[in-house]
Amino acid sequence: MHITRRYFLQSTGALALYCGINPLRTLAEVGMTSADVKPVLRGKTFVAVFLRGGMDGLNFIVPFGDPGYRGLRPSLGLPTPGAPNGTLDLEGFFGLHPSATALVPFFKNGSAMALHAVGYDLNTRSHFEEQDTWETGVAGNTINSDGWLNRHLLTSQGHGPVRAISIGDVLPRILRGKAPAFALRGISDLALPNAGTVDDTKMFAAIEHAYCTPPREHESAAQDLLAETAQTTLDGIKLIKQKMAEGYVSIVQYPKTDFAKKLQEIARVIKSDIGLEVAEIDYGGWDTHQNQGSVAGSYATLVQNFAEGLSAFAQDLGDRLNDVLILTMSDFGRTAAENGTGGTDHGWANCMLAMGGNLLTASPGGIVKPVLSRWPGLEKNQLHEGRDLLHTTDFRDVLAEVVSVHLGNPQIKTVLPNHDFQPVGFLRT
Repeated sequence: MHITRRYFLQSTGALALYCGINPLRTLAEVGMTSADVKPVLRGKTFVAVFLRGGMDGLNFIVPFGDPGYRGLRPSLGLPTPGAPNGTLDLEGFFGLHPSATALVPFFKNGSAMALHAVGYDLNTRSHFEEQDTWETGVAGNTINSDGWLNRHLLTSQGHGPVRAISIGDVLPRILRGKAPAFALRGISDLALPNAGTVDDTKMFAAIEHAYCTPPREHESAAQDLLAETAQTTLDGIKLIKQKMAEGYVSIVQYPKTDFAKKLQEIARVIKSDIGLEVAEIDYGGWDTHQNQGSVAGSYATLVQNFAEGLSAFAQDLGDRLNDVLILTMSDFGRTAAENGTGGTDHGWANCMLAMGGNLLTASPGGIVKPVLSRWPGLEKNQLHEGRDLLHTTDFRDVLAEVVSVHLGNPQIKTVLPNHDFQPVGFLRT
């Protein structure tokens, strides 16, 4: 059987571990011991959706009640609720883009909420640098940093051999690091051809040959890999193959879009009960410098596909949504004012969409508050550098709540280093 380096690296994310880095030495590097690793017992799943390109949050969660909004966007600004093609009112001040109709029921029942004016104070407005920052959780030089979700995996224990997956061709930065994670085009990728009939000894020999030269020099490291990483990969393959044989039928009809297909793959794994803890997918195309449109055009299509895909995913999960948190991230927001080509340029703060059953908006008998924000305003003197929505919530505070509250990992200062945390309060403790 032929095992490619690319497959193994993407499947495990553990090249450093294989070539001799002991897990306890890895913990020591971050100032921890094995006693610091706490088990995660609650069986929660976190789904990160990265909207690559810089989503225009001001036309997704629309501050139609802000007197500065329409003046900044004479052609892109959405009409008020009740007008033709108007904003879908959420709570009297904020509304949804009209192409996001599929999400309205979730906002109304408290299983969706938006966090607005989120960002951080060192934004460079560079796609490359800001995607790195959001994926590593480290501001500044992120060249040598692993992903913050991988650090979560490294500092906690899960429930099965497949804790983390990304649906796509490559493992994203957010999941890269020393803890195993799978990058898959689809669930069928987990089943290597004839994997169930291959002698495991030959499998490990092939892995050793691919990653350590000369192989005998690293024989003990190969045994570490056998115990810590390769066996985990094989266990995951066998378990997924077994679950796939049991069949999977979605209870809803997913849209025929690439984004929806990726969500359906994740739903399939969650429903397989194999202990999936973290999943990630990308949805690109949000760099709308030109011809962005308000209720028509590429942006409206992106929003519609996004909303309909998430709606199908949430319905497919059913009561499992109570144990799932979906959270969107993007490079940065867009400029508050439209540009001269009918689009928006690289900006500052943005909105994040959260969906799940543990949002603080969903308190029994309470008033559902669909948008959480310390709104800074859109008047000229309220804008960052006179051009952008100012951030009032640091994105690392949002991520810290995901790690500590939803995933139950107390090691937030290791997962998200070099930051003084402030409470956000969007998840029920």
